Amino acid sequence: MELIRKVAFYGSAYDYALFEEGFRDMAGAVALERVTTDPLGAGADVLVLGHHLPGYDANQLLEGAPSRARAVAVISHGPFPLNGTPAPTPLGAMAYHFRWHSEPGLAAAVVDLIEDQLNAEELYRVQHRRFLLLVEDEINFASYFIPLILRELTERTLSLLPPSSSPESLREKAASERPVLLLASSFEQAVDYMDRFGDRMVGIISALGFPKDGKNNSDAGIHLLEKRNSMQAEFPVVIMSARSHREQEIMDLGASFMHKTSPHLLSMLQAHLLHHFGFGDFIFRMPGQDSQEVARARTLSDLRSCLEWVPVESFLYHAGRRHFSNWLGVHGYLQLAEVIRVISADDPEGARRRLIELLKTA
Repeated sequence: MELIRKVAFYGSAYDYALFEEGFRDMAGAVALERVTTDPLGAGADVLVLGHHLPGYDANQLLEGAPSRARAVAVISHGPFPLNGTPAPTPLGAMAYHFRWHSEPGLAAAVVDLIEDQLNAEELYRVQHRRFLLLVEDEINFASYFIPLILRELTERTLSLLPPSSSPESLREKAASERPVLLLASSFEQAVDYMDRFGDRMVGIISALGFPKDGKNNSDAGIHLLEKRNSMQAEFPVVIMSARSHREQEIMDLGASFMHKTSPHLLSMLQAHLLHHFGFGDFIFRMPGQDSQEVARARTLSDLRSCLEWVPVESFLYHAGRRHFSNWLGVHGYLQLAEVIRVISADDPEGARRRLIELLKTA
């Protein structure tokens, strides 16, 4: 694991104060140092550039004098247009770009995001973590979404723990078991992540338009949906766009739609995470176009109880789509989630009983 142990910050005292405020939750686990000269020579895992000037391009800066850090994040609060994209582009680049809003948690979120990206392969192969993919090339929107998504991922992972859990055990579980957040700012990046981690992906949140083949493509999100459908994957996709006339087309392809300029966008995103991505209650549904709800489980005990009586058609519907495995994985039960990833349909009632017995051991 490439753990981030030190962050170097280069910028004004005001920028540093903003970053330090949002960094407090990481104090003790990650060291923060302000540097005033030679930022690219700072001996840190992540370099944060806290200022941004017109025409400034971090990627060009790094090409001229590569940083000693493994990743560089540019966080700006200026009014001028920003160069670059939230995730490093092209593939292999190392500069992330964000903008300060009113969310102090952006500082810690950026560090968590970079650590997720650096360790994605090991988290998939060794720890069997679940993955959520955000596809966004607009710096403003990514800077809003990332702290919210990471906060929800952490809260959902901890939601099934007993209230008596110590703060230390909560922090350890959140750090080691929450779903991994991946960020892509181009079609090619997103497809690469889908190909590598698609069988443990709990969902995709994507813009409608973003770069594809090196150019802005207003239908890139549609092509991403088509890619998901060609994989016969069952994970949900939410497409965000200001072009509301595309909503029906997107829904016909099996995705949900959110209006990107809605004043309720963040609360809508939170609702989608809870109700469509498995972060909230486990909702038993019947197969069919109307997906009728037949039961709802909030805890492991509820899940066992519902499994005793829900129709076998509902059980097979969820088992065949790995919904039980993903729900447990999202809530931090990684070993159990891995054991039940594949549930045979040959003996439905026997499979149901085995799952109930396994849940008793969790």
